[in-house]
Amino acid sequence: MKPGLAVVNGTRRALALAAVVAGFSALAIAPASAETLIKVTQGDDYAYLYQNSWYDIVYVCDVEADGHGVYVKVWKESGYDEFGDANGSASPCSSRSYSIGDVTSIQVCESVTGPDWCSDRRYR
Repeated sequence: MKPGLAVVNGTRRALALAAVVAGFSALAIAPASAETLIKVTQGDDYAYLYQNSWYDIVYVCDVEADGHGVYVKVWKESGYDEFGDANGSASPCSSRSYSIGDVTSIQVCESVTGPDWCSDRRYR
């Protein structure tokens, strides 16, 4: 073997090892899998149930600048909750976290004079 060839082969091995280590490091810090399980809409306003590896997260979004508040009804294995988009039609949406698997269904509603306008209730 030529003297220069050993250095090239050693460098290639070191680069290959560095690439493998970098690949494993990237996997270690990759975000947990996440999925939107349910989305409901009332006009342009909406709510959705999102799940990652740790929590169920419900978002409610008022996107119509019409003066009508928007809220989400949350049915859970452990009871019931309800909350609104705290800042009206401004960004960002409001959210709450629950124990993973606790949320069973959601419904988004718009507060109006008379009965509120609500989407259908959607189940997981």
